[in-house]
Amino acid sequence: MIVAVTGASGRIGRATLAELARAGHEVWALDVTLPPVGLARRSLVVDLTSAGDVFGALDGADAVIHLGAHPSEAHHVRHRVYSNNTASTANVVSAAVALGIRRVVYASSITVYGLDWQARHGGITALPVDESCGTRPDDFYALSKLAGEAVVDLGAREHGVYGASLRIAMVVGEDEYADRGRPRDESDASGGLWSYVDARDVAQAARLATEHVEALGPGNHVFNVGAADAHTRGPVGEVIARWVPELAHLARGVEGSAFSIARARTVLGYGPRHSWRDHVAA
Repeated sequence: MIVAVTGASGRIGRATLAELARAGHEVWALDVTLPPVGLARRSLVVDLTSAGDVFGALDGADAVIHLGAHPSEAHHVRHRVYSNNTASTANVVSAAVALGIRRVVYASSITVYGLDWQARHGGITALPVDESCGTRPDDFYALSKLAGEAVVDLGAREHGVYGASLRIAMVVGEDEYADRGRPRDESDASGGLWSYVDARDVAQAARLATEHVEALGPGNHVFNVGAADAHTRGPVGEVIARWVPELAHLARGVEGSAFSIARARTVLGYGPRHSWRDHVAA
């Protein structure tokens, strides 16, 4: 299968190129900067907000994994984050529809849930949190990710696209465990309920979604993607109870992760292979 990957030079993108190539797929890399040499059969400099660039770059592909986005409001003003991300997704889905690319896998985000607010205002009624939890984006990045899901849903509902939206926890690259990857017991990480995921495991989920989404039928199929464990040294239930007392009664006895990946495991065969414990001293 020829799989085009947008945002191919980022931490998830590089891992996804390698994951797809190992599985025998022909990989095309699309980004504003080129990935390292050798990761893709074809590498193109593409502005995802340019419909012409996107249509030209995707022509001939069998599937697209759309990772490209401004990843937060940290380095871009909020309206730019929203307009860039929503226009990029609209262009990718529009091109997929026009070019007959039926498989579209979209990198959404755990931030669409607004878990820190929901945790303190009765929005979370069970732990671990699964895909049935309501959404409440609380910044323009999270809103752009939810809007992207709606675009994929439109492509599926009106044009027969087979879509998958991956709601991804905080991502740690394989070379980032010395800082970004350290456990967060002493920080309020309630926005993700102390979840995280290795970029290589996100790549696995993206590959599996690409390979299996057509068998799931037309629609936008939503999956949480995270690690099997929490980003805490102690039991995550105890950490949640300390930082978010409103959830103490639900957190009692919770082990592993408070962000459920059961659906991805069952439907896609997803199985996280990486843990911060393999990289950070106990």
